[in-house]
Amino acid sequence: MTAAQLGTARWAVPVALVALVGHAVVLLLWPEAHLLLIDLQVYRAGAEHLLAGQPLYAGPVLDAMMFVYPPFAALVVAPLTTVPVAVLNALWTAGSLLLLGAVVRRCLQRAGLPASLPVVMALVLAATWLDPVRTTLYLGQVNLVLLALVALDVLGPADSRWRGIGIGLAAAVKLTPLLFVVYLLVTGRIRAAATALATFVAAAGLGFLLAPADSVDFWLHGTFAAAGRISPADALSNHALTGTLVRRLGEVPVLPLAASALLAVCTLLVARRAYRAGEEVLAASVCGLGAAAAAPFAWSHHYVWIVPLVLALAARPGGRLLAAGVVLATVAVITRLPGPGVGPIPATGLVSLWPDAYAVLTLVVLAAVAVLCRRGAPEASRAL
Repeated sequence: MTAAQLGTARWAVPVALVALVGHAVVLLLWPEAHLLLIDLQVYRAGAEHLLAGQPLYAGPVLDAMMFVYPPFAALVVAPLTTVPVAVLNALWTAGSLLLLGAVVRRCLQRAGLPASLPVVMALVLAATWLDPVRTTLYLGQVNLVLLALVALDVLGPADSRWRGIGIGLAAAVKLTPLLFVVYLLVTGRIRAAATALATFVAAAGLGFLLAPADSVDFWLHGTFAAAGRISPADALSNHALTGTLVRRLGEVPVLPLAASALLAVCTLLVARRAYRAGEEVLAASVCGLGAAAAAPFAWSHHYVWIVPLVLALAARPGGRLLAAGVVLATVAVITRLPGPGVGPIPATGLVSLWPDAYAVLTLVVLAAVAVLCRRGAPEASRAL
């Protein structure tokens, strides 16, 4: 879709209607599965454990589910324990969609594409039918919040003295955004990188101050590195590069760690090339995608960076075919209905049939962007 076509917004209403009708049908068929927002309840339970003086990491906090985030994350969620569950679920979903809208608008502006309200709303609703976004919303996950913290930070005004704070806060909640600190360094934004790191350290320090025992357990006793607390590395739900390698080769010492480190380095090199080519949205998207794939464990909903990635690729003629491929690879087509072996929510997308799909997609995107960014800047796009 060209910028001129985006600018007309004639497609916005039908796209929005199709997306809304689709969600209405799914909710009518499986209302309890989609309205529970089970991961949000785990965050809430973790905060309740913290407020009650119960250990965060000694065992499950809700049914058989563990709290896997730093103590700072539980502190942030603590005020939400006073909100009734039904109200919290509604507010969380609405807030996630608003934040996604802010990210879409910022990405459109920085990629030189029209960013009118109808266009933004239609794109947000269309994005909810991509598997990572759809799963984030249905589970009540935190990924869209972290996406907004990082994207609005790194794609904000170049002279902002606050740049880096959003990245630091996001990394204090979930460690994978730490790769953006290195991304700021390799793209020459030393002050922003220092601000991000200082914010991260301050947030972790607040955790030590208010939850000292849990902080010692998480940071000093190695809980932060215990990916097995989430699920085994070879689980079909692990869509990181580590999952692919362990499923194929078994537990080969050092190999997954070395491969993930190499992937992180390649991600940073490609992101720096895109940044130097003047494509900041593409650079940030590559970094976010690579951070998920290089983590020890990645659920499908960790890959929400595909939204800015598709927008950035759509801004240039050479990237539109790849953008279409990313959409096809991540669209939330229902593949299996709820039940034994699937869970309460329908399985969706290519990743539900091929667990290695997102790791392979990341490698393909890195290679393609490295080539695309040798062909010059995207064509000029007309604003509305």
